[in-house]
Amino acid sequence: MTVQSMTVQEAPEGLTDKVRNALPKKNNMIPSTPSGPGGDFEGRIAVSQKTPTDTDLRNVAELPILNVKHESVPFKSLYDGEQEGKRVLIIFIRHFFCGNCQEYLRTLCSSITPDSLLDLAKPTELVIIGCGQPELIPFYAETTSCKFPIYADPTRKLYDLLGMTKSMKLGEKPGDYVQKSLLSVIIQSAYQVIASGRKATSGGHFWQIGGEFLFENGKVTWCHRMSTTRDHAEVPGIRRLLGLDGARVPLRKRWSSLGGAGLVRKLSLSRSRERSGSRSRKRSSMVISSKDGRDSNEGSVMENLKEEQVKEVEEALAILGEGSVLANAQVSALSKFSYLPRLLPAPQALIKTSRPERLAPSTGKVVGARSGGIRHQLNHVAHILHSGHSLPEYAVRCVLLTKNQDKPAIKASSSGPLTWLSVLGCATSIVLVALAIYYDDGMCLLAILFLSSLSTIIGIGSKWHLELPERKATRKVPEGDVVIYYPQGSFMVIKCDEEIARQLYWAPEKCHYKVGVQAYRFISLTGTIMLMFGVIFLANALLAMQIAVAVAYIILNAAYWLVAALPPTMHWDLSTYAHETERYAGGEHNTNFTQALWKAIAITRTTQWARIADIAPETEQWNQWLAKAEAEIESEPNDPPKRDEKGDILLPFWDCQKALDDLLYPDKAEKLQKQWRSSSAAGNLSRDFNEASVGEDGVYTSGMVSVG
Repeated sequence: MTVQSMTVQEAPEGLTDKVRNALPKKNNMIPSTPSGPGGDFEGRIAVSQKTPTDTDLRNVAELPILNVKHESVPFKSLYDGEQEGKRVLIIFIRHFFCGNCQEYLRTLCSSITPDSLLDLAKPTELVIIGCGQPELIPFYAETTSCKFPIYADPTRKLYDLLGMTKSMKLGEKPGDYVQKSLLSVIIQSAYQVIASGRKATSGGHFWQIGGEFLFENGKVTWCHRMSTTRDHAEVPGIRRLLGLDGARVPLRKRWSSLGGAGLVRKLSLSRSRERSGSRSRKRSSMVISSKDGRDSNEGSVMENLKEEQVKEVEEALAILGEGSVLANAQVSALSKFSYLPRLLPAPQALIKTSRPERLAPSTGKVVGARSGGIRHQLNHVAHILHSGHSLPEYAVRCVLLTKNQDKPAIKASSSGPLTWLSVLGCATSIVLVALAIYYDDGMCLLAILFLSSLSTIIGIGSKWHLELPERKATRKVPEGDVVIYYPQGSFMVIKCDEEIARQLYWAPEKCHYKVGVQAYRFISLTGTIMLMFGVIFLANALLAMQIAVAVAYIILNAAYWLVAALPPTMHWDLSTYAHETERYAGGEHNTNFTQALWKAIAITRTTQWARIADIAPETEQWNQWLAKAEAEIESEPNDPPKRDEKGDILLPFWDCQKALDDLLYPDKAEKLQKQWRSSSAAGNLSRDFNEASVGEDGVYTSGMVSVG
């Protein structure tokens, strides 16, 4: 039977309640719901569910749509063909960044595939049309795993002429196809818009909503127009409509990075069911006016989103900023501001069963210039102090390092970016507490107090200090100068005494914590429980407060990400060491490794460290080269060092590259020497000829020979 104006009473028995509710009532209209203070997002709008007339189809038949190649094709080419009984289900989505529509297509495409349509008795196709620009079609197809053709109607004329309208209303509850939380969908859409760069405005009109139209033999036999932004026809109903089995679509795989999320979800849902209707109505009245005459059984968005709220909090806490928080977690725990109650992005990342015993080392080979010591990694504080990994290839830098006795401790910077992050987190907590009190939301108030106090608990368990070893022996030891060889082929020569060398380069950097291991484990357990209760409380807060918390986490996550990208030196107070670069003639830059090695040897005035650390290749030629370099150093005493007119220290002049080439290619060197001798002899003969004088008779003469 061809259905031109199907009502709920005439709908097929196989359709689910969701699809039946989406079909028009007897007056072919889905009524709108009154809007309160949040009217732009509450309820639904009135839309007609009448199928388009022949006149409507003639008006849209020639309208152009764009494919993925930006080619224009007429709309009728999708459904108007010679094939008898051909059916085409055309799904109109919202803008290409709409997370709800993306959820719909993910669920639809996981249930209905092109192969499954081939098994139907009637030839059936499925087409997607969006209101954005075609340049976003590849992104949309990849994001939704959609295998069906996707087209774009950036003019939105099809939407208008086929009766689809514009709205931002969310409706009472989302469709079953939405398997993500409202907060997750909002964050995902915002991230996609930002990440798209210049294409951010190409997604389409944000207020446009779509629908579904089934074409058979060029006519529309069934249609469903959305009345909210989350009101696509449910997938089981679509399956029955097309003649596929109507089994409930299995949920796609969900995941959460927050441990204990399943328990939190179960606890929160049970609490939600136990609460009385009077309390729900009271809390809802803070955001939606009680004077709008709405039936309490219909409910508001806040009452019907309880099952989503736990997932919102989980993803807000578990996804946002884990990497950026961990980037500076250790130095942050060194500061007294770690005790400050504040909101933290991804606090579960800081709740661990153990703590690091030492600071993480960096890559680099450390060699004692005269002591003979060698380490194959660079201590963390020394790495922060010198920033040697930023040196260009084959650069050589010399640093004079002394200690300020009036500043003996290494600590976190009290005025650095991490301090301001702590202040920002604390201020955010204060603002949210004030909002919770203003809205009379006790659950949100408890959530903010628990989550903010969690940072103090973490700070107590993670607080530590760094003890630098002090040399107690008074016997004479070799000079403490060290050479650091970096992977990019650059060298850093550190001139310092033995005490500084032992503190920064040789001694292990142990973290001494304020509380013991057993106490820390108890603190970690307490923090985990506080986090879970904070999630539960926030899951039962007002939707308006949940959105406020989401915005707060987005701001904090952005701030933590920016701070993580800053140089590490900004987070440490290393003023206990005076750091001065010693300037040498010729600058720091060198063209190759040989020149860099020679310059480092000339600065340290010894080749011992290069031999010990196997920095130069272990070959006979390189050993001879090192011996020649040692001889060049000893041939020119440098005490006191010689300086040029700019005050830069002069190094001994030696053609190190030629010396190495002569050793590596002796035959070539001998040939060049013979050529040089020949050119020298020819040069002498030419010079003798040029010195000749011309006689009075025009004959060239010299002191020895006359040539006629």
